[in-house]
Amino acid sequence: MSKGSEQNINPQTNNNTVEKNSRELIAGFSKFNREERIRLLQNWLGEDLALELNSFLHSNPEFQTIFSEFSENYLTNYYLPFGVVPNVLINNEFHLVPFVMEESSVVAAASRAAGFWAKHGGFKTEILGTTKKGQVHFMWSGTSELLNASFSELKEKLITETDSITKGMRNRGGGISNIELLDLSSKIDNYYQLDVSFDTADAMGANFINSCLEKMAHVIEVYFSNFEDDGTLEVIMSILSNHTPESVVKCSVQCEVKDLKAMSGQYSAEDFARRFSLAVKMAQHDVSRAVTHNKGIYNGVDGVVLATGNDWRAIEAAGHAFAASSGEYRALSEVDINEDGQFTYSLKIPLAIGTVGGVTKSHPMAKVALKMLKNPSANHLMEIIASLGMANNFSAVASLVTSGIQKGHMKMHLSNMLNQIKATDEQKEKAFEYFKNREVSYSALNKLLNN
Repeated sequence: MSKGSEQNINPQTNNNTVEKNSRELIAGFSKFNREERIRLLQNWLGEDLALELNSFLHSNPEFQTIFSEFSENYLTNYYLPFGVVPNVLINNEFHLVPFVMEESSVVAAASRAAGFWAKHGGFKTEILGTTKKGQVHFMWSGTSELLNASFSELKEKLITETDSITKGMRNRGGGISNIELLDLSSKIDNYYQLDVSFDTADAMGANFINSCLEKMAHVIEVYFSNFEDDGTLEVIMSILSNHTPESVVKCSVQCEVKDLKAMSGQYSAEDFARRFSLAVKMAQHDVSRAVTHNKGIYNGVDGVVLATGNDWRAIEAAGHAFAASSGEYRALSEVDINEDGQFTYSLKIPLAIGTVGGVTKSHPMAKVALKMLKNPSANHLMEIIASLGMANNFSAVASLVTSGIQKGHMKMHLSNMLNQIKATDEQKEKAFEYFKNREVSYSALNKLLNN
């Protein structure tokens, strides 16, 4: 058999060597059940794999069934810590915010900033918009004049033909809010779009939007089949856009410069504010710094998004596009210090999230997270997520312009380092005591344990 050939490997047998299997395609892998997949992979990776994978299964059969049906080619569960950030004051209301993150320093940073700002008025948030969009991308060989002349009639037909799809969403306060015809033939010959705006209420709305768009694609194909003598229409694709510049939340914090003394380390409050302001301005003008600055925002955003079962990939993609909307990639946050000594830090961030439907209502831990937040609306969850993004970013910049980021990070990382080397309880106790007032590093830890 040639290197690129395909064979139906039988997962029941164990006579395929690792070397042989590594040169064969696995046909129909997704059709095997979990046990069959693991038996097949044992042939590739060794006999101990099944035992190792089985050790991560959930003890609750009902939960385990849910987890096993989330994804294609399922093997086992992958665990991340589910924690909480306390003292998050948003618009004068305290929240315990569920947070999923594998890095302890991120949780510590969010908690530190939340506690500081709770003493100084907390986070102030405002929803600037909740519109999401999708497009039907099509090619039209006729004139743009004919498209434009037909659009008014076509628009009514599009609304009517999608009525059965939008009815439920309209009952919840959402639906289609606008349809535009965009002529993009200057970019690609004969290229046009139906640009459709949606309000999806408390749902993220991806399936709803895509269902509407696919129906619209069919409608325009049928409609323009009557104009074959004037041109031909070909739909290329129909899909929502994760670019959501009209679904945006603003978050800000404010205090007097003198109140920043609690965060200023070895600097005066005034010098800290100056250094903080310079660091943010650098992130607005230097792309290398801007990317890392915004990653600090998404440390906080992703922690809540993951906990509540939302789509962090879409949210990050939208945020980075938003950061580059001026034509230059820049920081999503900005700082202002006025003549009266008032320090204001603000963040605008696009968020397309939901609190109903999808994983938010099927993942057991996502349901717990939403209960912890008292079952918020999608708008309120946007405010919570933005506040945690600001909390993490504020802590990160504050550390960078004072003691540096690594000192605190390595302190929080000490537990992971000790677990990696399988330290005993006695060794852990000695290490925590030793590094209480010392800089943590792998070499220093090895030296301590060897001694």
